[in-house]
Amino acid sequence: MADDQDDAGAAKDEGAAPTPPSISYRVATLLELVGFREGGIGPREAARETGIDRSAVSRIFRQLETVGWVEQIDDRGTYSAGPRMFAVAAAVRQRDSLWRAAGPFLQSLATEHNETTYVSVLQDERVVFKEKIDSTQRIRYVVDLNTPYPLTTGAAGRAILSALPEGVAERAIRQGLVPYTPSSIVDPVAYRRQLVEDRERGYAYSASGWVARGAGVASPFFDATGQCRGALTVSAPIDRLGPETASTIGPSVLQAANGLSRRLGWDGAWGPSD
Repeated sequence: MADDQDDAGAAKDEGAAPTPPSISYRVATLLELVGFREGGIGPREAARETGIDRSAVSRIFRQLETVGWVEQIDDRGTYSAGPRMFAVAAAVRQRDSLWRAAGPFLQSLATEHNETTYVSVLQDERVVFKEKIDSTQRIRYVVDLNTPYPLTTGAAGRAILSALPEGVAERAIRQGLVPYTPSSIVDPVAYRRQLVEDRERGYAYSASGWVARGAGVASPFFDATGQCRGALTVSAPIDRLGPETASTIGPSVLQAANGLSRRLGWDGAWGPSD
């Protein structure tokens, strides 16, 4: 009898109207949205992307602004991350071991070349850009953080692939080489040949291969067991990062990546043996 009552209760719950998202869920969703939007976002667009009522979005944004979690950056009602969000993010980042290890190397590259630098990680056979230091130049080549991309996209993915076992690289190639731009390498034979070149010189260079007019130089880093865990990247518009410039920046990216590997406990070295 008790089982019958439980089944009836379950049927009743399934037929009930959906429960509106809690206020904590809505606040967390909007904070996450603002945190990932470098240029900010307005209530109308936030409501469209989250499904939260626009009036509720506006009200929550105003309340968050009063306590410093968001701030209005123009007269159109666009909201961006506020000082409180930055303070909490900085505190969390200080506790993150990868950022503590990679931060000085990213900063050194950014200072030396004045271009945006990234640390990306290998995650479920995808490349995920985790942290960056921006260039001070007005025009920059920007990649979204915390978004998984195929390993066959851009310099970072190719640098990682060059350091992975051959079977992993072959699996990525068999999944398809996408023609993101006219300069993308879509022939498997040519792609394998490029990986060999990347491996021999210790870094990968991509010129408009993923994003038109964007370029990147990347080198892999390794953990204490010698497993590739990600890559350091310098990215810029191709006008500032052509092949000649890349040949100068490449060795410094390789040096920084090897430094990070040593910091993580690896006693090996990536790149040319000489």
